[in-house]
Amino acid sequence: MKSIKYIIIAAVMALACSSCLEYNLKTLDVYDGADITSAYVYYRYVDNSKTFPLSGANAVKQSTLSVKNSIDAGSKTCNITASLPSNFPEAEKSKISASQLVVAVQISTAAVITPTGGSPALGTPADWSSPHKYIVEAADGTQKEWTISVTLNK
Repeated sequence: MKSIKYIIIAAVMALACSSCLEYNLKTLDVYDGADITSAYVYYRYVDNSKTFPLSGANAVKQSTLSVKNSIDAGSKTCNITASLPSNFPEAEKSKISASQLVVAVQISTAAVITPTGGSPALGTPADWSSPHKYIVEAADGTQKEWTISVTLNK
């Protein structure tokens, strides 16, 4: 009985120490794209008309702005023109400005984007009254410095 236990344990250990990744592993593509492909702009605001019962805090809402993107891979620029949608809250129209927008971008497959030169992190409210620079790095290590600018049309 003891010898069967030892044989089973030895078999399990032998299988646990082997790796299926070393046999017939396919070579994956290495992506070389380091581009911005689209952009989105949002506006976040506090809705004073809605409070949460437990915390008493007001709700934070987000409105998606209508955008027209002008993306030029040659000059590595992403110019975004954002407009207020028809369902934008009337009470917020006088408050919105380029200094408090949230910008998000879509980039090439397997790439990463990093702010440079003091630019704000994407996806957080920031001042977009002037252009900002970002490094997009492809999976193969290729890097491109992009300039993103936003124009807000009320």
